[in-house]
Amino acid sequence: FFLFLVLSVTAQKKIFKKTIKINGRIQYDYEFLKRDKSDNWFNGNEFRRLHLSASGKIATHIKYKIETDFSHGIIGFRDVYIKYVDKKWGNFAIGSMAEPTGLDMATSSKYSPFFERAMLTSLQNFRWGSGLHYENFGLFNSKLSLQIAYTNNGSTLEGFKDKNLEKPQNFSARMTSTPINNSEKHILVHLGLNYAYRPYKDLKFRAENHMGDTYHYVIPNASHRREWGYEFASTFKSISIQAEYKTQSFINAPRINYLANGYYVMGSFFVTGEYRPYKKASFGSLKPKNSIDNGGLGALELVARYSNLTVSQAIVDVNPTVAEQVNNISLGFNWYLTSHIRIMYNYIYANDKNLILGDLSGHLCRVAIDF
Repeated sequence: FFLFLVLSVTAQKKIFKKTIKINGRIQYDYEFLKRDKSDNWFNGNEFRRLHLSASGKIATHIKYKIETDFSHGIIGFRDVYIKYVDKKWGNFAIGSMAEPTGLDMATSSKYSPFFERAMLTSLQNFRWGSGLHYENFGLFNSKLSLQIAYTNNGSTLEGFKDKNLEKPQNFSARMTSTPINNSEKHILVHLGLNYAYRPYKDLKFRAENHMGDTYHYVIPNASHRREWGYEFASTFKSISIQAEYKTQSFINAPRINYLANGYYVMGSFFVTGEYRPYKKASFGSLKPKNSIDNGGLGALELVARYSNLTVSQAIVDVNPTVAEQVNNISLGFNWYLTSHIRIMYNYIYANDKNLILGDLSGHLCRVAIDF
């Protein structure tokens, strides 16, 4: 009888089973770039991203993830965290996660419609930050979300090691709302506001390619940076539009007006009738109606984006050889063979008022898989 009782109690008790899931992505690019007044083409190829990750649960409320990037033959940390998950109070994490700094940054490169994120994202150090993170996507019946991060300044290539914690760190916060979100009709309106306060770092960015020239601005006597960002996105079945504006002020001792402002407007249209899925304040994985696995031709998405980044005259005065503003147009398509295989093409045209070399144009081609 005693043995039967023990076996009965054990059978009724829920036993948690640890989980593990292996993921990864490969993005292989070709870039062909040329200045209008130059006879020379830049022709290059690279593994833009080469990620491998393991994730899962080790307890009912404890998740983990380890993701590294091996592109360019260098190991870099990406998502590396331990997370406490609670539906009511939100999720608390320690480690490396994407900082909450905008919709373009929040959307994974696996699902981004373009090769590169908009230039305004360069106002942030890096997509990931190591430290303390909080997120809650279920506020007011999932109509409102809140994300907060307090992160260190270590390098991703050194495992985010930071030996100067007494120096200022990065604080970022993001709040989003979906006043309209009809998942059955695929109609959505997304609004967002984000803020960040960071130690000083030189401003560096490219027009929206990865292997072209870099614009580099140095701000004398600056100690900190303050950023404000505003987000908007809307989907109506196969059509989606998205826009962001971000301003960054460099805080310096003489109180000179060093400012950088960026914005972009983009549109997407699925010729084959799909829509951009939305979840947790970002866009996610697309599922073609007729993938090649089912004998179809996959999904075809047409995309266009206009992007601008402008610095104030005070920054130009101390960086006279660098452009005051850069305008970039990106046109292209995404061919989704399945949910995990994509062929991409972008044509870019960048104007930086370079009187010697002229405007930059380029053709970008990518084959991408994720698993």
